[in-house]
Amino acid sequence: MRFTPFAFLVALLLPVSAAAFDAKGTGSGTNMNEVMPIHDGLVVVKVNSIYKGFDTDVANNALATAKGPCYGTMIIDKGSVSGGGACNYTDADGDAVVISWTPSGFGDEGRTIGTWQLIGGTGKWMGASGGGDFNAGGDGEGYTNMVTGEITLN
Repeated sequence: MRFTPFAFLVALLLPVSAAAFDAKGTGSGTNMNEVMPIHDGLVVVKVNSIYKGFDTDVANNALATAKGPCYGTMIIDKGSVSGGGACNYTDADGDAVVISWTPSGFGDEGRTIGTWQLIGGTGKWMGASGGGDFNAGGDGEGYTNMVTGEITLN
């Protein structure tokens, strides 16, 4: 079969089917946050955690093998939470993905709650999109982050 230049151009311009998956799961790792009280009611938290894995029951969850650091800053001012940061993961294929996170408050158990957004990456993560919610907490090596949401790989 021979392709003409026109057929080749049409093939390049056809939309590529995207694969969406449920991002639900629990990341685990080590939390090394530094809490810095400024005065009564004002606290700055230097966020620093390393993820060693991601447990999920979702068969096609591309985050299942993601590992790496998350960092950022949270400001707690009279109970109001602001700030944010980023996670820089590498998966088992060697592809990198960057995810931003924004805290919005604390849950009933004192865990940080907020939203996350996929920014981009390499390999399978190039052009990917998605986001959702998170619920993170725990000290030291008992740190976990329960996430929900959806990711679409192109």
